[in-house]
Amino acid sequence: MLIKALALAAVFFVIYIMFFKKSNKEVQSNRKKSKKQAPKGDVMMECEKCETFVSEDEAIIKDGKFYCSKKCAGVK
Repeated sequence: MLIKALALAAVFFVIYIMFFKKSNKEVQSNRKKSKKQAPKGDVMMECEKCETFVSEDEAIIKDGKFYCSKKCAGVK
């Protein structure tokens, strides 16, 4: 009777390990991903010509000034 109970406990333990417990590699990779993906703020810049706000990533820089489009910057 005791051997059957221990065998059943061992089976449940193996099932738990296989399906529910994450491996150390998965946990470490998740930690690295969360550290690398720090939230980045979006800085808005004002167009020198039309005074429209555009994100710094999308802005066109000409002579040290920010423009919202090629048309406002006078670039072809």
